[in-house]
Amino acid sequence: MRRLIVCCGLMLAALFPLGVQAQSSLFDPAIMAPIGWKRVEEAMAAAEKSGKKVLIDIAAPWCPWCRRMQKEVYSDSAVVAYLKAHFEYARLNGEDTARKLTFRGYDLSEAELAQALGLTGYPTTVFLEPDGTYITRVPGFVPTETFLQILRFIGSEAYRTQSFEEFAGKQR
Repeated sequence: MRRLIVCCGLMLAALFPLGVQAQSSLFDPAIMAPIGWKRVEEAMAAAEKSGKKVLIDIAAPWCPWCRRMQKEVYSDSAVVAYLKAHFEYARLNGEDTARKLTFRGYDLSEAELAQALGLTGYPTTVFLEPDGTYITRVPGFVPTETFLQILRFIGSEAYRTQSFEEFAGKQR
């Protein structure tokens, strides 16, 4: 029995570095591709110049649904093309209390901004006007086709005149 406990302990010790590696930065090149995520400040400054809406992906380094969203949704060529044409986009670490940023005149940590934008779980996608005015948020993992419909709904400004259900019904 003691041998089994020692063996399990050694296995856990060997696996621990993998756990640390899995919690790497949300801005690692491998995680950012092919989108090329920006920091919130960069995306907001670009939106002021371009007039494009802003998409903020609020994620956490440990979140498997965030990684799945990156791998399956944000790597889809149609999603990437639509995002690049119609949005400025940023990734925010919803748990980072150390990194400070300025948003609409307020000095906040990334975690404080995530809370202010309505974070209730990971991932959460937030949509803003170019001046930072809140449009809406979409909590959780969203499959590619549905996410593309949401992007088109916001990007085309259809949200100003109709519900998402009406918009999606017309797209079929």
